[in-house]
Amino acid sequence: MKRLFYVSLVVLTLALLFLSVGIGIASAQDVLRLDEDKSYVLNLETGSKMSYTKFLEQFEGDRRKINIFEGDRLEFNIYVSKIEKIHIPDDYVLKLETNLENPEWKFGDDIYHSAEVIVWKGKEEHERMVPKVILSGEVPKPIRKVKEPRFEAYDIYGIGEAEVYVRLIVGETKDGATLETIRKKLEPTMEFFSTSEEIQDAESEIDKNLEEARGKIGGTDLEEAIRELYERGHPGWASELSEHYKKLSVVAEPPPVILYALLSVIVGLILGSGFVYVYVSRGGGKGVDVSKISAELNDTSGKIEEKSSSINAISTRFARSEDDEKRSVARDLIRIRASLNEISSEIRTIADRIKER
Repeated sequence: MKRLFYVSLVVLTLALLFLSVGIGIASAQDVLRLDEDKSYVLNLETGSKMSYTKFLEQFEGDRRKINIFEGDRLEFNIYVSKIEKIHIPDDYVLKLETNLENPEWKFGDDIYHSAEVIVWKGKEEHERMVPKVILSGEVPKPIRKVKEPRFEAYDIYGIGEAEVYVRLIVGETKDGATLETIRKKLEPTMEFFSTSEEIQDAESEIDKNLEEARGKIGGTDLEEAIRELYERGHPGWASELSEHYKKLSVVAEPPPVILYALLSVIVGLILGSGFVYVYVSRGGGKGVDVSKISAELNDTSGKIEEKSSSINAISTRFARSEDDEKRSVARDLIRIRASLNEISSEIRTIADRIKER
């Protein structure tokens, strides 16, 4: 019985030992923590300062609100701390990497000028407090690899929002120069986009042109293709095409529905009055009240003049437009109005003749 007790005790001890080792190994991956509230980004061009938290929140929203453009020099002040009561294996290191141009890393008293740096090596450094990581560098030009329809196999580069990153990674190394294993990327990873005022202006211009064109001819596949051209990294071509598309929409724009209605009514009135005159002048309609017909023709003439005034209002609105096509339509409408006034006058003359018969 005593022997069984000792055997059970040994088994339990070994089980607890293996469990504690397993927990220690699992926890060893999370040996460092990044303090996003304390860490901040400083724009050395504008002097603006923003915490990691606020910076990343704004980039998740409207990126245009953040005034960071290509060529701006930024400084990242990153606070990192050790997680207490966690065993840190001796071969654990911290890798710093970025794609900022002309980077300068400062880790304690050491300064590095490469895109990727491995620091925090060995037991002695692990036991000390982790120094603040400081990185300064320039935002690269917004050039990125894009996909061209039907030419996806080719590497093509376009202009647009290009990803910029600053990453801190915990991993294991054997030679002190490369990571053998990645254990943990410290969150949040700083990721944002490089852009320029010209690119933002092009996007605003494209949106304005396409919105104006949509108001004339509705949404089209060509509109979507122009937007996609911008998104695929060709803002210059997309901007020019949107301008041409806007001009084309003016030519393709159907005349106002009200103008169609006015012309149809006027044509009907003119044909009706002409038919009445021919009918009466050829001896038809005996016993018909001629004075009543004359009055109705005068009334028709008045209606034509009313419609002529409506056309005048449309032509006046078009004449004030900055668009050449609309001003040309205004001139045509003015000529139509003049002709309608002549027809109205002729109908009044017909009415007077009928009344004299």
